[in-house]
Amino acid sequence: MLIGMLAVGLALGGGTGAAVVGPMVAKKMGKVYTLKAVADSASHGEGEAAAAEGEHGAEGKEGAAGAIPVLVLDNLVLNPAGSGGTHFLLLTVAIEVGNAAASASFTARDAELRDIVLTSLGSKTTEQLTDISARDQFKTEIQLAIDEHFGKKSVKRLYFPQFVVQ
Repeated sequence: MLIGMLAVGLALGGGTGAAVVGPMVAKKMGKVYTLKAVADSASHGEGEAAAAEGEHGAEGKEGAAGAIPVLVLDNLVLNPAGSGGTHFLLLTVAIEVGNAAASASFTARDAELRDIVLTSLGSKTTEQLTDISARDQFKTEIQLAIDEHFGKKSVKRLYFPQFVVQ
């Protein structure tokens, strides 16, 4: 009974963090464009500047021509290797897109993009995932895997606005 209550409490805490803290951190990183915003603007024949305007109002207009889209993959959950389902990683990945073709490709192949991230991190143990110094290595691995599937220089940078291991 106690273990069940603890598990529910952890899940609720992680969900609250994902819904409240994650988006706040992502906004502080700069202009954040969700996959939906980029997809909507692409389907209407508009560029990223229009997505920025719709997503951020007047804020999106400043430097809109040079704006770099950041695609956000929210609430990715996986069980670390060797955890037997007793631990999980709750993750949000923000991907700074390298070019317009990559942005369109990411939008069209969202499931594949999510699978690449989950596969890259799914082979890591709980100990590896909790080592903060290894996060830059994880980012590099994910970036190389995405570039391999979507073409060179598809990704400029990766960010982990949310990275919770329980």
